[in-house]
Amino acid sequence: MDCGEGVQKQVIGQGIGLNKEMAILITHLHGDHVTGLLGLLQTMGLAQRKKPLAIVGPPDLLKWLKLTSRLLHMGLTFPIQFYPAKTGMVLKLRSFKVKATRAVHSIEAYSYLVEENPRPGEFHPEKARELGIPEGKLWSRLQKGRSVTVKGRRYSSSDVTGPRRPGRRIGYSGDTRPSLRLVRFFRGCDLLIFDSTFQDSDKSKAVERKHSTSVEAAQVASRAQARRLALTHFSARYTRSSTLVREARSLFPNTFAAADGMTVSVDYPPS
Repeated sequence: MDCGEGVQKQVIGQGIGLNKEMAILITHLHGDHVTGLLGLLQTMGLAQRKKPLAIVGPPDLLKWLKLTSRLLHMGLTFPIQFYPAKTGMVLKLRSFKVKATRAVHSIEAYSYLVEENPRPGEFHPEKARELGIPEGKLWSRLQKGRSVTVKGRRYSSSDVTGPRRPGRRIGYSGDTRPSLRLVRFFRGCDLLIFDSTFQDSDKSKAVERKHSTSVEAAQVASRAQARRLALTHFSARYTRSSTLVREARSLFPNTFAAADGMTVSVDYPPS
């Protein structure tokens, strides 16, 4: 989600495979959110990536990619599948889908919600035994939501599992002012990553530059009933993020500051 300068170094440093299935979501065309994309694409080309790469972003992003690719003679080894950002569903992949809505920024910008597909229900081995389904690979297929055939009879996952369980939902604001539309869009997400460029005492700057404060990020998270809040996009005027986190926690206790290289475990929502 967004590609600032040096993103390819971060991707390699985190051990994220350059040839795996993935999607890149770009919120808007400001340099700190997009200038690293070209380097990342070229690095993927050097790694001989072959799989198509899904990119979602404002329509002008495709124009920029086409122009720079031609001028720089990039010669990518893989096709780009571009999906213009718009309000609503913008992308469906094997394990998740992506929705978008308009953010409130100084240029055309979008916020994204990544929704993991629902999981099969809890597996009941006693039901599988009653149906005469032998333990092993067939049980594994059923646990993954697939169907199996035993002695000419077909069994679906629902025959031996409980109700389907929801997947995880991660919201990403990009650069934005808070809005009721975003509160509704991020309703109930398990992790909300939200713009927190300024602390509360600098709210006038946030309003002027179309960003959010730490307090406003917490208000959105609280009203959206998010489970956790990650503050990000801190202004360089602050040497530490602790003040912004403290302000946000006064309204939304389950808040932390995002940092480069951080690994965050996102728990599944209650069934």
